[in-house]
Amino acid sequence: MELRGAFDAAAGEWWQGALPQERVVRAEQTGHRTLAATVRHQEVCRSATTEGTRP
Repeated sequence: MELRGAFDAAAGEWWQGALPQERVVRAEQTGHRTLAATVRHQEVCRSATTEGTRP
């Protein structure tokens, strides 16, 4: 979210040339994939540590 906000703010600067929209989109997609992989990894670790225990 911060990346998109910074991009939108910079896009409004009059002295700024055209911003590389495709690079920003790729960075956002990479960030989303990294976040999703991190969440999946945490879920696997949690299930591995709680496996075999009783509630």
